[in-house]
Amino acid sequence: MDTNVSQLWHMSRDFIPAVDVIEPDGGEGWPLVFGLPHSGRYYPDSFVQAAREALPVLRSTEDAYVDDLIGFSQDMDIRCVRAVYGRSFVDVNRDPRELDARLIKGALPRDALTQTLRVRSGFGVIPRCLSGQREIHLHPIGIDEAKVRIARVHAPYHHALNYLLRQGCAQFGTIMFIDWHSMPSTTQAGGSRKLPDIVLGDLYGETCAPELTRFVKKQLEAQGLKVGLNMPFAGGYNMETYGKPHRGVHALQIEINRGIYMDEATLERTAGFATLKAALASVIEALKTFRLGTP
Repeated sequence: MDTNVSQLWHMSRDFIPAVDVIEPDGGEGWPLVFGLPHSGRYYPDSFVQAAREALPVLRSTEDAYVDDLIGFSQDMDIRCVRAVYGRSFVDVNRDPRELDARLIKGALPRDALTQTLRVRSGFGVIPRCLSGQREIHLHPIGIDEAKVRIARVHAPYHHALNYLLRQGCAQFGTIMFIDWHSMPSTTQAGGSRKLPDIVLGDLYGETCAPELTRFVKKQLEAQGLKVGLNMPFAGGYNMETYGKPHRGVHALQIEINRGIYMDEATLERTAGFATLKAALASVIEALKTFRLGTP
């Protein structure tokens, strides 16, 4: 067995199902779909062993505990998909063609997007870097390994999300897609500017009706949270791909400041976690009763 085949074989034994999906009991539910693309906590052993950094550092890119904050469980009665794998292994909030030639060796597909800002920064679908331009992999990976990761992790997530969105549109005609994320407490460049508690992203009004953004902002502010719009996070691949109001999908990204609920260095929850969870529960309950077209 040659080296590449051996590596792929060992990696394949590490794979587990890539997504957790919730569908409302009885098929009713609400005109809502939730996405959790970066809440995954699973990292294949073969990946960790071949990484430059230890597992706690690899986990620093996770949207840690966001799934817990919004109460991810069958009891929430909302269509929801959660990624299982950690973001530093595969980023499902990227175009699957965003391949980094500095990391991936071999002939890339002709339609590969090698020069997007995300790829040039090291944050393609197979990330090359963590924050601060810290390299993830000890050695480059082959194109075959990249294809396996995308097929086993990225594709199932988007298959599930597409299914839930189609199902919701078929039932309600128009639905709201909320993509849940977390963000550092300060800007990346030097950490000098503190960010709001929440940043809402709608690609500057492109991905949803303005009344949805206004409603969520109002509900969050009623819970005492400071809310920003589109800066510095307006929305990523999922917003670009699925936020199509003219097709009945109104998409809004919600970025939660990690500093208000966890210790960013240790990844431990702080006393603010329970308070924030209760606040988000109230916002989610309000979203269930909101209907687009409301002033």
